[in-house]
Amino acid sequence: MRPRVSVIVATRDRRQALARALASVDDQRYRSFEVIVIDDASTDGTWEWLRTHRPRDHVVTTDRPLGAAAARNRGVAWARGDIVAFLDDDDTWGAGYLEAQVQQFDADSGVDASATGHIEIDRGGQVWHPDVRAVFDYASPLIRMLAECPVHTLSVVACRRAAFERFGPFDETLEVVHDLDWYLRLLAAGGRLAEIRAVLVRRAIPGGLVSRHRRWFSEERAVHRRIFAQGLVGRAERRRIEASRALFFARIGLAKGDVGFCLARLAEAVAASPVDAMRIAVIRWRRWRGRRPPGAWVPAQ
Repeated sequence: MRPRVSVIVATRDRRQALARALASVDDQRYRSFEVIVIDDASTDGTWEWLRTHRPRDHVVTTDRPLGAAAARNRGVAWARGDIVAFLDDDDTWGAGYLEAQVQQFDADSGVDASATGHIEIDRGGQVWHPDVRAVFDYASPLIRMLAECPVHTLSVVACRRAAFERFGPFDETLEVVHDLDWYLRLLAAGGRLAEIRAVLVRRAIPGGLVSRHRRWFSEERAVHRRIFAQGLVGRAERRRIEASRALFFARIGLAKGDVGFCLARLAEAVAASPVDAMRIAVIRWRRWRGRRPPGAWVPAQ
């Protein structure tokens, strides 16, 4: 029988983390799924481990590293389910994750993709609850995605497989933001991304994005400019978006000790929209002071 959901896990040299991720898939209450693992030229024995311990999974291997976007595209090409769910190899799902996603798609035929809530776990085991509340009332989901990108990991996202035919595959020229680019293309073309508030995913932090913040910034800016060129964003909205993202990257630069990068982004934020930059900074500061303390993760039922 054809599975309803295709679970796609791209991996490279993270065999132990991959085992935890796949164990969380095994624990799903919803059972009509297949698992497709794309081993992107691992050198740590991942393929041999999969062959021995995961004989029922479909494993796709590459002769050389192709990158996450290309690996995920290959997984989509092998998918048989009409719903595709992505899981990063260092993240894990709560037992009700697939059940909630399938229910969302069954409840609304107009939804193209769906994202759940998540918590973040650092290397010391502390749990953080990310604040994904919108800072402003945005004119559209596209504007909010550009300004704040509330979807922090592809591990919270499932979509209809047909969405890849409608909006295209992941852009394999993008090393970091191919997922953001795909969400933006979906929204720009009139697609719908639903939100499930339940916290159903554990995200490992920090991820590779933080260690490659300059590349992340460069790619995101290029993707934003492609959207702006379509004329879907007004001038005032664009200035707010630019101020918001510049402040975001300034904070990352500061955390990484990249002072020059941080100061350049702060200058950009003020130049784009001094009023918005101040409002965003004040709102974020107030929220940070009242941020929920670390605590044990309890999966939503």
